[in-house]
Amino acid sequence: MDTPAEDLPSLRLSKRAAARIRTFRERQGHPEGWISIAPAGLEGERLTYSFALVESGELKDDEVLVRGDQDISFVAPKVISRHVIGASVDADPHSGALSLETSYNPDADPLAQAVQQLLDQEINPAVAAHGGYIGLLDIADGVAYVQMGGGCQGCGLAEVTLSQGVRTTILERFAELHDVVDTTDHAQGANPYYQASKK
Repeated sequence: MDTPAEDLPSLRLSKRAAARIRTFRERQGHPEGWISIAPAGLEGERLTYSFALVESGELKDDEVLVRGDQDISFVAPKVISRHVIGASVDADPHSGALSLETSYNPDADPLAQAVQQLLDQEINPAVAAHGGYIGLLDIADGVAYVQMGGGCQGCGLAEVTLSQGVRTTILERFAELHDVVDTTDHAQGANPYYQASKK
């Protein structure tokens, strides 16, 4: 990646998190590796994030590179770029687990607020009967990105639920939207939070 670090969007990285990342990269034999940030699911109504060490190199078209420090960069899907840019990353003083505190506020976007209100008031009460929850991750270019949690995550009927219920309802209510995309990693099963930040 040839983009100078000073030209990248950034997040705030605590000294404790930076030290944790440098130590981990050295132990893994990848002292210049990137740290990937990905949506891991929902815990209650809060989006959780997972972190992983990946090889540095060329970005994919759907990824964004974010600077944490001069020698530490993070890579994340563009769909959560507004969650990551300007966020704060820290490490637990006991376990060393990384956590992300996002500065993204969907309530500042009237459309996002209206979609989340629809989810909360009309869709989630039905989904909750199966122990699940659906949250709005972001809205970009007329697409609403949602994340499923609880009983929805890992459920083989999740795509049916989304296509027959959630997607139809959202698109009927909001002419500004033309698609609804499920970003949940259902392969991780219903409880993928063992490495995830709860921020």
